[in-house]
Amino acid sequence: MLKVLVISDLHYDKRVFRDIDESRAWQWLLDIVDYHGPDLLMGLGDWGEAVNVREFYELLRRVRVWGIYGNHENLGVLESVYNVLTKRPEPVLMGDGEVRVFGGVRFGAINGIVALRRRMKNGVPRKTPDEYVRIARRLRGRVDVLLMHDSPKLPLPEYEFMTIDDRVRAVARAVEEARPKLVFCGHIHTWKPYTIYRFSYGGLYVRVDSSQRWKAYTVMDMDDNTLAVWVDKRIMVELPLPHKLGASMEQEREQHH
Repeated sequence: MLKVLVISDLHYDKRVFRDIDESRAWQWLLDIVDYHGPDLLMGLGDWGEAVNVREFYELLRRVRVWGIYGNHENLGVLESVYNVLTKRPEPVLMGDGEVRVFGGVRFGAINGIVALRRRMKNGVPRKTPDEYVRIARRLRGRVDVLLMHDSPKLPLPEYEFMTIDDRVRAVARAVEEARPKLVFCGHIHTWKPYTIYRFSYGGLYVRVDSSQRWKAYTVMDMDDNTLAVWVDKRIMVELPLPHKLGASMEQEREQHH
C-alpha cells in the first residue's frame, strides 16, 4: 500500500500564540506519522522557526520526506537535511520547478510566497509575480500534483478576507499555467481547518492547516485511489483521487537512473 501524508503550516515554534502552544507541533507530527505509517510525508511550508536538524532526523528515521518552504522557516535546516530511508542521499527540500515521481504520480514544486516589494524576510526569499508564474509555466504538462505554499483566492466565504492584487492574481495564474489534476496549498488561515474546491478546468484544490489550532492534514492512498482529509485522528471527508492521476512506471524508473 502506497500512502502519502500531506501537511502544511505546522508552525513549530517555542511559544504560545493566541492561546495555542506551538511547541507541541513537532511531537504531534511524529505521533501522526506513527499513527498512519505513510510511505511519504510532504510538507507544504511554514514548518516553523523552531525546526532543527536533530529533531528533523527523528522524523526522517520514521518516514521519507519531501518538502517546500513557505514564509516562516528555519531555511538553513530545510536545505541541510537528507532522507536516510532511501537507497541514495535525497534532499528533503524540493527546488522550484523540480518534479519528483512517487508511486507513478508526478509532483512539482513552487516554493515560497509572492511579494510585491520585499524580496527577503528573516532569511526566506519571496518571489515576484512574474517569477512565480514562470515556474508554473515550466511545469505544465509535466506534473499531476502541484505543491505550493501560497494560495489563490477562491469564491468561497472563508476567502473573502483576501484582497485581489497582483500577488493573488499571480498565484491563480500559476495554477492555470500548470493545470495540474491536483493542487495542494497552505498559507491561508481561515475559520475552517481545510478547504476542498474544484477549478473550472477540472483540477482539484486541497488546503489544510496543520497548525496546533486545527491539526488538519491529507492522506492519499494510491492503492485505494482515495484522498482523505483528517483533523487530528478523525477522518473528515474522503473522495476519489482525480481520474488517471499518475505518470507511467517507466517515467518513475527514468527518474531513479
